[in-house]
Parts: sequence; C-alpha cells; structure tokens
Amino acid sequence: MILVLLMAAALGAADDKEPASAPQAPAVVERVPVAAPLKKGEKRIKMICRTETTTGTRFTKRVCYDKAELEARQEREREQFIESQNSQQINH
Repeated sequence: MILVLLMAAALGAADDKEPASAPQAPAVVERVPVAAPLKKGEKRIKMICRTETTTGTRFTKRVCYDKAELEARQEREREQFIESQNSQQINH
C-alpha cells in the first residue's frame, strides 16, 4: 500500500515538471480569476473542468478547458472516431 502511494506521488511530481528548454506558447486570451475586476478589453471565460483517464492507466487527471476549446476538442475526437470506423469498414 505504501509502495503504491510513493509511486503515485513520484509520478505526479514527474508530470508537474516541464523541460526547461520547451518554449511556452503565448496565451491567446488572458484568463482572469472570477473575483478580479475586469480591465477594458478583457472578458470572463467560463472554464469547464473534468477528470480524464489516460489510455493504459487507471489514474485520472483533472483538466480544465474553456467552452470553445472543449467543443473544438470534442469535434476533433468525434471526427477521428468516424474516420476510424470508416477505415475498419473498408478493410473488412
């Protein structure tokens, strides 16, 4: 039991570290905390958080997306699923 907890803590710590040489992309829209007053030109973004399980593991990870980003991600996944179904029909 303790070994499992230590491994989970080690994996969690490894995920938090990013390579120092990896460039970070600039944010397209500045995210503002809900309680902060808005400046001119800023808008509030509603974040949608959910837990996801990576394939091949039973560990979950909490991820947050804004609404437009989540919808785009779901549409991409839907298209990939349809393409995989169509390719299976062609091969059989």
